[in-house]
Amino acid sequence: MTDSRSKSDSLGELDRGARLRVRIGGLVAALAGALLVAFVGPTLRQPLVDLYQRVSPPPLASPKVKVVVIDAESLGAIGGWPWSRYALARLTEQIAARGAVAIGYDFLFVEPDRQAPDEFVAAYPTELSPAAAAEVAALPSMDAIFARVIGRTPVVLARAGVDASSYDSVAESLRNRPPPLPPEVTFEGPQPAAIPLYRAAVSNLPILDGAALGHGLANGPPDSDGIIRRVPLLGRPYGVLTPSLALDLVRVAEGADTVRLEGDKGGLDAIRIGGHRVPVDPGGRIELRFAGRPNDADDDRVEDYRTVPAADLLRRGIPADAFKDSIVLVGLTAAGTSDVVTTPRDPETYGVFVQAQAVDAILRSAALARPRWAAPLEWGIGLLLVLVSWIGVPRAAMAVVVTGAAVEIAAAFAASWIAFLNNLVIDPYPMLVPGAASSAVLVTALFVEGRRVQSRLRTALEDERLSAARISGELAAASEIQLGMLLPREELSRISPAVDIDAILQPAKTVGGDLYDAFRFDDGRVCFLVGDVTGKGVPASLFMALSKALSRSLLMRPGMPLGAAIREINAELSRDNRQAMAVSVVVGVLDPRDGRLDLCCAGHDNPVIVDAQGNARQIPLDGGPPLCVAETFPYPVETHTLGPDDLLIAFTDGLTEAQSPAQELFGRKRMLAAAAEAAKAGNVTAAVDALVARVRAFEAGGEPSDDLTILALRRRPGGP
Repeated sequence: MTDSRSKSDSLGELDRGARLRVRIGGLVAALAGALLVAFVGPTLRQPLVDLYQRVSPPPLASPKVKVVVIDAESLGAIGGWPWSRYALARLTEQIAARGAVAIGYDFLFVEPDRQAPDEFVAAYPTELSPAAAAEVAALPSMDAIFARVIGRTPVVLARAGVDASSYDSVAESLRNRPPPLPPEVTFEGPQPAAIPLYRAAVSNLPILDGAALGHGLANGPPDSDGIIRRVPLLGRPYGVLTPSLALDLVRVAEGADTVRLEGDKGGLDAIRIGGHRVPVDPGGRIELRFAGRPNDADDDRVEDYRTVPAADLLRRGIPADAFKDSIVLVGLTAAGTSDVVTTPRDPETYGVFVQAQAVDAILRSAALARPRWAAPLEWGIGLLLVLVSWIGVPRAAMAVVVTGAAVEIAAAFAASWIAFLNNLVIDPYPMLVPGAASSAVLVTALFVEGRRVQSRLRTALEDERLSAARISGELAAASEIQLGMLLPREELSRISPAVDIDAILQPAKTVGGDLYDAFRFDDGRVCFLVGDVTGKGVPASLFMALSKALSRSLLMRPGMPLGAAIREINAELSRDNRQAMAVSVVVGVLDPRDGRLDLCCAGHDNPVIVDAQGNARQIPLDGGPPLCVAETFPYPVETHTLGPDDLLIAFTDGLTEAQSPAQELFGRKRMLAAAAEAAKAGNVTAAVDALVARVRAFEAGGEPSDDLTILALRRRPGGP
């Protein structure tokens, strides 16, 4: 949200309204994502499953499923379609003779054979003699021959369930045909309304239907996008429950009489036949996981099931055990036939191969299943990820959010892929979309709200900078005024020809509370003072200005003794001092003629004298409390002597209380040593500069803890 991201909750940077907007935005986005998945979930899920079908290695196709194709080669060898039922009878015999346990025709025999004897006689009334016509008419029909072959072999014929409005159900040739015989199988279990209901059915000629061992629906309508993914295993033509062609082929091959339906009135879960159990959707449809065979030696794809051209069978060029224990489907695959379909794995294939996939799935008891617990699991994980997003995204850095999202996506799709390899359909979108939508909106909302915060902070910062600039200018002016109240160093040296005096003041802030002053009386004596107002900054500087002005005024008053002047200064400063400020001060009067030094100390550090031998000591003073502490305190005047070569140093606590980076104080001992060293510098200006340099070196560049003021004076040789 910002360039410098805090480790704490990003929401903490926002006001209450912004936090509420971010949270609500995340929840609304999660709800919108959930509704999107709920409405278009299958539309999103199906292309993903199709992708898995194409890129995953297919299950190995069962060797017990084979396909006899009536291809272009067969049509060229036998003749155009439809073939004579005699040719189909021979084909059926050849398949059965090679060990097939069930034979299924993936097309219907609706019309009589075109080469029926009576129709042949009717077609040539004048060309045939009466004897020849009678002999031909006495021959058995091709449909009868085919029916006898069907009756001797395990043939399952197809039927097609149709709606009442279908062309097939209203065709003139079929309109008066009675309903087909009921299926030979017995069903056990629930028969929910979700099983497709057909108002009519297209069946074979009664002579053929009655001879077959089994009958099954060949319906396999594509999905709305034209792709066949599912095959119904059950249907209800005329309201009669009927197995599909694939299911009845397995029943005949297994010798089973009963099909058990598992589920309830709301829908089916699975269909069990013999030793096989295959999962289905509530309407009894099986979702195929398309099987296949390994590529050939040239790594070219081969047909999913072993395929034999019908012409080869009729020529008897196929081994005698080619179909041993196998289920054989017969279908049209010649170019121009109408039974061309699309599957997830093949843009163009034939319907007979889809039926073979359905038979294979039943034999392997393997089909794609979406169990009833799948949706609760997916939505439960999705809700958990929404909570993780709602709580975690505002607390995590963007890199963590992106990494977490990538891990979640990879994990969801990996779980879906692994489930597919185990014939389960797990949808990753309910797990991902609500949380992803919530995360995206949370990140966006945090960014937007963060920009608002940045804008407000930027405006506030600009205002503060303007204010600071104004204050800085005012403080700079105040500092200039304050320092202008103090005598410049070059003027200090001209106060008295008999006294060498210098002073420096360095405030810790722009303005400070330290002060110094010096002036000469008419009789040649020199008065000096050093003071320190409690506090720092502007209040201290104002009180300092008042203290300095009042002190100079009273100390310069003619005939005013030093003690009386100090008491008067204390009284005046204490009057109307509502802020209870105080000032420590040491005031001295030096007579350069004899070195007499009168001192009065009000709560200040005692001055230091460095004698001619370089010994530094503090002058012992009784003194009293700082001014403004005790309004009527009688401050004593204490007299000492300043030798001709002695250096006197008065200072504020900014000297002794200076701090090193290790928080160590400069202290009294270092102060005395530094004063003794500074006295060797020669004149008092050099001594003051040396002492200041020593303090700043001790601070090592750190910010000063207090104002620093140093005043030094010495009697000049040859003075009066």
